[in-house]
Amino acid sequence: MSITTKPGVVLRDEGSSVIVDIEGEEVACVIRKTLRRKAGKRRKPVAVGDRVTVEFSGEGAAVAAVEERRSQLSRPDSSHARKEQILVANLDEVIVVTSARNPDFAPGLIDRFLVAAESRDLDVAIVINKVDLDEQREFDAVANVYRDLGYTVLETSVESGVGIEELRDFLREHTTSLIGHSGVGKSSLANALDPSLRLRTGEVHDGTGQGMHTTTTVSLLRLPWGGYLVDTPGIRAFGLWNMEPEDVGYWFREMRERMPDCHFKNCLHDSEPRCAVKAAVEAREIHRWRYDSYLRIVQGLRDDNLEY
Repeated sequence: MSITTKPGVVLRDEGSSVIVDIEGEEVACVIRKTLRRKAGKRRKPVAVGDRVTVEFSGEGAAVAAVEERRSQLSRPDSSHARKEQILVANLDEVIVVTSARNPDFAPGLIDRFLVAAESRDLDVAIVINKVDLDEQREFDAVANVYRDLGYTVLETSVESGVGIEELRDFLREHTTSLIGHSGVGKSSLANALDPSLRLRTGEVHDGTGQGMHTTTTVSLLRLPWGGYLVDTPGIRAFGLWNMEPEDVGYWFREMRERMPDCHFKNCLHDSEPRCAVKAAVEAREIHRWRYDSYLRIVQGLRDDNLEY
């Protein structure tokens, strides 16, 4: 039996198979059992964004090998907390998408995504979508805190077109993941960036104020101006993979510079005396809501990665 091989990029995981981009053609491939046995603590051996080798034979196409990943964004698997779920591999950057209204601006989840991305050495930016719905610009105060910390914060509106071209330039020639709450408009933004994508979009639930899922799987989308866009399902909670409570403070930029001045080397900045971080909070040099966000993440890790 003749076997040929070709390289490709995994675009989607469809359960029993993965869809691989091979020379511009989408090919459904099974995953070799030898790879599945090597999964270890990972939920699956192959992730969206993986560079793979595909074998073609009389039995069809199969993923036979996975190249070493240069980056990945992970969380604990929702059904097996001791296993790693890689949301996407080989990323260049993460864009955390939130909305000014409908659903309301939610900095707590933003902070989780920032910690997850930066701890993986990924570039990260924040997009505040639906800015046309907040004429009073109540999001400004919090957005400016992130800007002062050095984060890129973009403002967008699909309805008015504000910020769409700026966002398109930001994505050019990169592999970028849009990640955030359900209902913040990730798929609508993707459609505004490239109308040919025609991603399904939905509305926010009237009763809960939360978004309803329209994207159900992680997908890697090729952009006509270069690069890939990763469309992910809306996430209402996000656990941090392979992180200890004492590591969290390092990924809060305003805390990192003060941590060496804490009395205890392993200070958790909670109940310990002579804590430089708590002193900065009391002096209003660190915003209380950022500190509270930090404490929630630490408590979640103490409670076995409870997803606050």
